[in-house]
Amino acid sequence: MTRLTELEDASPTVLVRVFPSLSAWTEKGADSFLERVEGLLVKKSVVSIGLSGGKTPIPFFRAVSKKIASWPEETKSRIRWFFSDERCVPPESDQSNYRMARETLLIPGKIQEKSVFRIQGENPHPEREALRYEKVLAEALGTPLPHPPALDIALLGVGPDGHTASLFPGTSPEEDRHRVVLAVPPVPGRIARISLSYRTLAEAGARIFLVTGKEKHDILATVLNPQGNLPTQWVLKEAEVRLHPSEFWIDQEACPQGISQWADVRMEEGPPAPESAFPR
Repeated sequence: MTRLTELEDASPTVLVRVFPSLSAWTEKGADSFLERVEGLLVKKSVVSIGLSGGKTPIPFFRAVSKKIASWPEETKSRIRWFFSDERCVPPESDQSNYRMARETLLIPGKIQEKSVFRIQGENPHPEREALRYEKVLAEALGTPLPHPPALDIALLGVGPDGHTASLFPGTSPEEDRHRVVLAVPPVPGRIARISLSYRTLAEAGARIFLVTGKEKHDILATVLNPQGNLPTQWVLKEAEVRLHPSEFWIDQEACPQGISQWADVRMEEGPPAPESAFPR
């Protein structure tokens, strides 16, 4: 475990790709993602991807599914799909990250179930499920525990409070305690969850944070500043210590001013949104 003092001294270098509209973010983002996957498939026999939950990735997943549906099955069979986190609900629940991914990406993308490794949120014992999923990751990715397995790409989001996956404010990498997957206990207003740990998310070859909408404008301005202790910031710091790149793919509405002091900012081309849709 890296000491907190080392993390506090590390200034994470991240890439922020700003798409001019939600439609450009969706379509060009999907193209970029699949180009990244194809590039990895040239170098590796198997590519592993961690899927994010929530509502933000829905249009992105749908765009990816339309493009990947026509890929040869031989190619798609070399991709392994995992989950960054899950709520402790059955897979048919409308709160299930697996259900969202299944309906928007996995089924329309014609991805076979044998390539999908879901977290079993219906397990009445979240801690047991966390331990089970640790073994699933270790066996699928060929990494002996307690070493964290390395996903090739971890798709993540950023919550309005700065959480990512199901790592919430008030936690830090020191609470991982050499775990790969964590059981996240319930609190008032939030059901129990299961999440990949800080070190597992940081160990991924790359992290792509999918963020859209003006409601994410302020929290992005906060988490991109390396001076802070929010979960997203901890993941960035842990990844930076490991020399692993992190990226934010955002639309114009989510883009704060002044972030170039903390990140490399790339303005992407594409059809712009109506001027009235832009914040400030």
